[in-house]
Amino acid sequence: MQKSWSIVSLIAALSVSGALATGTSTPTTSPAPTTSPSTSTQTPAGTTITNVAEIEFTPDGSTTPTKVPSNPVETKVDPVPSFTITPNDGSTDVTKPDYTKPGQTGTVVPCQKDVSFKYTLTNTGNVNGESYLLTNTPDPTGAVKSPENVRFYDGSADTDGNGTLSSSEIAAATPITSIKGVDLNKSVTFFQVYDVPCDAKIPDGEKFGTSPTGTREDNPNFTNDPTLPKDANNSNVVTVNRQDGVVVGPKNDPDANGNPVTAPYTSPEGYTITPGAPNAPAGTPAPDTQVALLTSITSTTPTTITFTNTLQNTGNSPDSFELTQTNNFPAGTKVEFRDANGQPLPDTDGDGIPEVRNVPAGGQASFQVIVTLPAGTTPTQLAGVPATVITTTSMANPTKSDTTTDAVKATIPGLSFGNPTPTPGGDPAIVGTPPAGTPGSPDSPVKLDNCTAPVRTYLPLELANTGSQPDTFVITGTAPILTLNPDGTVNSTPTQVPVTYYRDVNGDGRLDAGDTQLAAGSTGEIKPGEEIKLIAVVDVPCSAIQQTVTLNQKATSPTTGVTVTDSNDTITIGTNAAAPNKPEKTVDKANAKPGDVLTYTIMAKNTTNADLKRALVCDTVPANTDFVAWTATSTAQGTVLYNVNGGAWSATAPTTAPAGARVCAAVDTNGDSNITTADVLRPGQTISATFQVRVR
Repeated sequence: MQKSWSIVSLIAALSVSGALATGTSTPTTSPAPTTSPSTSTQTPAGTTITNVAEIEFTPDGSTTPTKVPSNPVETKVDPVPSFTITPNDGSTDVTKPDYTKPGQTGTVVPCQKDVSFKYTLTNTGNVNGESYLLTNTPDPTGAVKSPENVRFYDGSADTDGNGTLSSSEIAAATPITSIKGVDLNKSVTFFQVYDVPCDAKIPDGEKFGTSPTGTREDNPNFTNDPTLPKDANNSNVVTVNRQDGVVVGPKNDPDANGNPVTAPYTSPEGYTITPGAPNAPAGTPAPDTQVALLTSITSTTPTTITFTNTLQNTGNSPDSFELTQTNNFPAGTKVEFRDANGQPLPDTDGDGIPEVRNVPAGGQASFQVIVTLPAGTTPTQLAGVPATVITTTSMANPTKSDTTTDAVKATIPGLSFGNPTPTPGGDPAIVGTPPAGTPGSPDSPVKLDNCTAPVRTYLPLELANTGSQPDTFVITGTAPILTLNPDGTVNSTPTQVPVTYYRDVNGDGRLDAGDTQLAAGSTGEIKPGEEIKLIAVVDVPCSAIQQTVTLNQKATSPTTGVTVTDSNDTITIGTNAAAPNKPEKTVDKANAKPGDVLTYTIMAKNTTNADLKRALVCDTVPANTDFVAWTATSTAQGTVLYNVNGGAWSATAPTTAPAGARVCAAVDTNGDSNITTADVLRPGQTISATFQVRVR
């Protein structure tokens, strides 16, 4: 018994001392690592170290060893939180940034969006599942200015893995304000992103920057959490590289290099404005100059010409530009600037100079230069091609500017073209000196009876030089004539038959043997105030349908560009007096028995060149048969209507008809639910009918 108690005492002694022996550790459940594994050997906070000792002995009188465990003892590991954000700047105090020694740098331009810097946060403590609030610590000295729109994004936003975020990657991601659930010895990446302000006067060399700051959030898993560490020495700084510049030129060609070449355009007042081109030949606008051809001027009202000019911001930053001008126009001329939509330009700095605002780097902006000559201005006062020189100046850097020229060519051409009138002048408009002529067309219908070759018709015209200088004019014209296709249908695209022009030598308004055709439509030189008589000739093809054709005609001066159109002359093409083809009719059975149904197919087509009015397709219920059905279709636009024995017209096909009844179909082309002479079947259109009867 004494030995037994001795053994018990020994076991008890061992159970006490066993608490100091080496044991095993069992960590608590933690989230999976966010990135790479760690090489740290810290034991996670909250880990319980449990130890059990034992005695092993062989009892007296036995050969089998006996093991007796001690009571277990436990030790819990306390939290020792810490973390780092890298890359660091040069500050030795982790809680304060040093913007004079930034950890990351870059070069930007004003208004640059989505500047991004990559950072790595590592949990260097022994606490699992840590969270960190992300904020920014600005430069306490203010030497480095704070940017705009500072935000943070998770490292996963870098979808292409190139270590930076593009604008498209940012647009596809969601900003974050904290980082959650970082296990001990694990690292996560994140990006700080911001915008550089768009202030047009940000100087070259200006610095902007931030210092992303992480603050550990309290971990609710530990009641003895000793501290909330902070990491703020992570400053990044970008330096503004600003380059300013501007060019201005004619419409759509700000650098005036002719690329692209801007074609002549028409001002809102109707004047042709021609931009110059590099290596421009004599007599044409010089480079960086555009010239308005002043085609008319009056003594009673002011004359306004609106030019369009285009400037380009050749700098690398958004900028605004002031517009000024000098001119040598007659006294009293007003020159003003407006935006491309004709609205007044702003003057934000109050110096009385209009501005084109907020043009992006490399961007273009058009504006209007409106020149208003005072009433009473004469062509003599405009001799020498007077002009205004426009200067655009960068508001960010007033040493950067460029000029362009808008000029007025003051020779006043004049032209009238159209129907004969008792005095010089014509229709539908006169450029230069009024009055206008009387519209009208003296033609008579063109007959195409037994037509085997084009039928010639003609109209008298006149043309007068109402300008103040000799000029030559070219006349062109077409007659858009609808014709029949070989299959008898109407070609929906008119044939553009050319109009030829003859000098009406004797002025009788008729095409005579002595009249001479204009070579290439040119009139030759016509003196100021001189008027010539002309004959317009059209050769009408035999395939023309009945119609009235309006001629498209214009006269143009290749020298001055003055143009007058004459669009009120017509020719009338009559019918060719042909009758439509007989309807084609077939039956499906050559032999039939009582009770059999006979199906007749009838097709009527307008094979003339004229409209057929109130065109009907009809049939009669034959003797010894009973009516079954009567339906029709048509290629004409409208609703097919039916009647029986001359009754009311209906859009519903008849279902019954008495013996010997006459059934008809026609197309309601004017939509009045009736068939009258107002309903037409045009050339080439068809009506097809199906008629069924049953043999008695």
